[in-house]
This record gives sequence, structure tokens and C-alpha cells, in this order.
Amino acid sequence: MTESVRALLVDDAEIEFLTLERMLRRLPGPKRVLDWSPNYADASAVIQRDAHDLYFVDIRLGPDSGLGLIRDARRRGVRKPMIVLTGYGSQEVDRAATEAGANDYLVKGEFDAVLLERTIRYAERNARDIVELDRRLAQSEAATRELKVQTVRRANAEAELSEVLRRTVNEQEAERQRIARELHDSLGQSLALLQLGLDSMARGVSGAADLRDEIASLKGLTVRISEEVNRLAWEIRPTALDDLGLQEAIRQLPAEWRSRCSLDFDLHLALDRRLPAGLDSALYRVLQEAITNIVRHAGATRAGIILECTGEEVRMIVEDDGRGFSAEETGPVGPSSRRLGLLGIRERLSLVGGSLEIESAPGRGTTLFARVPL
Repeated sequence: MTESVRALLVDDAEIEFLTLERMLRRLPGPKRVLDWSPNYADASAVIQRDAHDLYFVDIRLGPDSGLGLIRDARRRGVRKPMIVLTGYGSQEVDRAATEAGANDYLVKGEFDAVLLERTIRYAERNARDIVELDRRLAQSEAATRELKVQTVRRANAEAELSEVLRRTVNEQEAERQRIARELHDSLGQSLALLQLGLDSMARGVSGAADLRDEIASLKGLTVRISEEVNRLAWEIRPTALDDLGLQEAIRQLPAEWRSRCSLDFDLHLALDRRLPAGLDSALYRVLQEAITNIVRHAGATRAGIILECTGEEVRMIVEDDGRGFSAEETGPVGPSSRRLGLLGIRERLSLVGGSLEIESAPGRGTTLFARVPL
């Protein structure tokens, strides 16, 4: 059995109630039961209970406004279809009714059962659409709020992680500096004293050729150990970086790399100031990683290094004439060592607020642009 539809008419004229009631009885479909509220106060109390499926509201309720009644009902959460009854129709009435929250309007004395049935169907469909729109909007707002919360949490986590990484890097550089100093000063001095002692022993031995050869062999071994200690100290942290700054440390790179690769270096250094310790360490490590990548992967014969400073940033450019690579080679399927090298460079730069740009193509070499704001 079809359920009945309960409707409410809010109008100060009983004749309007009787007319609308007769017309509703003639409509096809479910049975429609019409209740009547003759004034604003009574209607407001009835609508607040939200016990009806459909509302007809006269635009004028004596000294009160039917549109105000609709606005109040919408503010209280009533979402059922509402149809305004008015003495005349116009665009202004249509606009005012829509702004108040009505779903449609009818002009008294100008509608029949067909138009009434069509208006009711439209108002019901419009009310359902608005409810669905409000539901989706509420979901969207909830999702937006959750996204904002997650964004803030992620930003805080990334900030904490960056701070941990920054402290870790600073501690690593401090430890590197200590170890390099120990190798260069303490162990280096001990090896120098050992060489002097061997020289003294050689001078004190005049006739034993075998002994002199043994001393010479030990002296040669001491020299090689000393060279290896100096190399390790330089790889851990070059003393020039602390004593003379980034630019002078870079000037020593060709001599240090010459024994391990055949790269020709082309240096263009125009840094006119000493950089903060953390910044010059970061740029030097970036350069070390870049040259290591060139030696391991590029097959290059030449490496160019440009270092310059503007009023707002330090810029370092590292380029080579090697085989280059495509974007896919730095993606998930590319060589892991190259990906890790570039990732390490980006992380180093991010810790000092810097950025990295890469230009490369197969057979056309590679250029890295590192920029750090001052």
C-alpha cells in the first residue's frame, strides 16, 4: 500500500487551505494529507518538529514574512521541500524565494492540478539534490580539514626530521674535522719523527750494506704511509676547508684527484667572501659527490667547476663532457648508485635551504646547478 504524503500549508486565509486541499486530492500518486497553520508563530512551532514531507508557505503572513519563516526553518536544519505561494510572480519573487531557501513558487489563482503536481515533483527533486549537495559539501569540508591536519603533522614531522638530519650532519662534520686533524697532526708528526730517526740510523751505519738497505726500505714504507695518511685526512675533511675556505679547498681538488683519475679540471672560482662553516661544508660535499659520480658513471675527460656569489645566493655549477643520461636513468629503474648520489646531493642542499637542477641528455654530458640562498 502506498504511504501518504503529509503536507503543511502556512497561510492566514482558510479559503486557500480549502482550495489547495481539494486540488491535492485530485493529484495522481500517493494520498496527500494537508494540515494548516494560520500564522507565523504557530507554523514555526509546527515546522520545528519537522513532521511533514512538504511545505507550502504564503509569502505574506499578516505582518510577518513567509520568507523569514523559511529562512528560520532552514537555519534549524529543516531540509524538506518548500514551495512559496505568492499573489504575483516575477524574477524578483523567484530570486527572493530561492535566496530564502524555497525550492519553487506558485502564483495563487494561476495554477491548476497539472502545474501543482509538476511543481511538487520539481520541489521534491530540488530538495533531494540540495540535501545531497550539502552532504557532499560536508564530506569535502571534513576531508579538507583532515587534509589540513595531516599537512600540518607532515610539515612538523619533516621539520623535525630536517633538524635531526642537520644536527647529524653537523656532528659528522665536527667528527670528520677532529679525525682529520688527528691524522694530519698527531699521526703525521709521529711519521715525520720516524723518518728522521731512520735518517739518523742510516747515517750512523757505515759498513753494513744489508742494514742500510733495510733502513732505506723502512724509510720508503714510512713515506708511503705518510702519503696515505695525508690522503685519508683530505678525504675525511681537507684542512684547507677550515683554514682557507671553500674556494681554496676547491683549488686543491685537481691535484688530489689526479692520482686516481684522468679528468682535466677547468676551474672558474669567483667567490669573494668566506661562507659560514655549515654552508661551505655542504657545498664541498656536494662537489665531492658530483665528481665521484662523474668518475664512476660519466666516462668524461673534462670536468668544469664554476663557483660564484651574488648578493642573494651562492651558485655552484659542475659540468662534464661525458655520456650523459636520460631522465629514466635517475628514476626507480635507473642505476642505484647514481640515484643515491643525486639523492645525497639534494638532501645536502635541502639542509641549507638550497636547490638542485640537472641538465643532461645521452651523449651530451651533464650539468648540475646548485643554488643556496644567503
